[in-house]
Amino acid sequence: MTQPRQIVLVLPPADSCDAPDALLQAAASLARGSTLTVLALAGADSPSIAPRDLPEPAHWWQCQHPALQRLDAASLLPCMQEALQHAVAAAQSLILMPPGPLSEECAALLAARLHGDHLGRCVQLQLTAEGVHAERHAFGGRVALQLDSRSNVCTATWRPAPAATKDAGIAPEIHELQLQAVLPAAVQTSVVESTDRLPPLENARLVVSGGRGMQGETGFALLADIAQQLGASLGGSLPTVDAGWVPVARQIGQSGKFVNPKIYFTVGISGTPQHLAGVSQDSRIIAVNKDPDAPIFQRAQYGVVAEWQNLLPALLQELQAAPV
Repeated sequence: MTQPRQIVLVLPPADSCDAPDALLQAAASLARGSTLTVLALAGADSPSIAPRDLPEPAHWWQCQHPALQRLDAASLLPCMQEALQHAVAAAQSLILMPPGPLSEECAALLAARLHGDHLGRCVQLQLTAEGVHAERHAFGGRVALQLDSRSNVCTATWRPAPAATKDAGIAPEIHELQLQAVLPAAVQTSVVESTDRLPPLENARLVVSGGRGMQGETGFALLADIAQQLGASLGGSLPTVDAGWVPVARQIGQSGKFVNPKIYFTVGISGTPQHLAGVSQDSRIIAVNKDPDAPIFQRAQYGVVAEWQNLLPALLQELQAAPV
């Protein structure tokens, strides 16, 4: 490289962004020898991530757009581009975002708009003499992909491993930026009451999910009752969606949604690579399956070999009897 690559961390509003402390620490370490640039976006009713002390010097931009209300890619991209044009000085940059469906969509679209490379959901990143080297996982963590980019602009989402020790912090240099980007016009909508009362999969911290082994709508009705007692979201595998037992909006997997809960409770899911590709490596899996050789047990932290018809009614009864 003829000049240092600027490390830029773009943080969506706090309402749509997991706690980014590990990412901030890792990004600051990656920028060692230069200055990290943090762009913390905020909307009309959505506060930005508050500044943190970091192990390296940083410029922290509080980027407020008074008209930003919808937290989706169409609305966030113009804000990101304006903030980048204002705060990024180097010709070469690595633009990082926290993991999650919204950030991943924004990072990919941003790379296309800036004529750069999108490295995807990375587990490791490093700068090289030629550009950027990244490692990302595929097929539920069974395959590790090694990627190299020489593009002037690279985007990636990154979930680094938490540092064993936290370096002493340096207060970042704070800047205020009032964004004026033209946002998409408000979409005219009408409210249609849904019969689905469970939380959405996006950003759910606890997900209860069923597979083909649930054998029908009756089993999923029981799972939905358990999810409601736990305050969890409900998901399903591709075969259960194809069978009509759960709506397509609740499909998890390679052809469905990616989830990042703290706990993923599965019942009757065999654990194919296509399904586990939709579950974060950081999620702790509790699996129930009647087949002791089901692949899901290789990923699960806790497993129960049992018929769900015997286990789930007793579990629901215990949850209903538990004090609030």
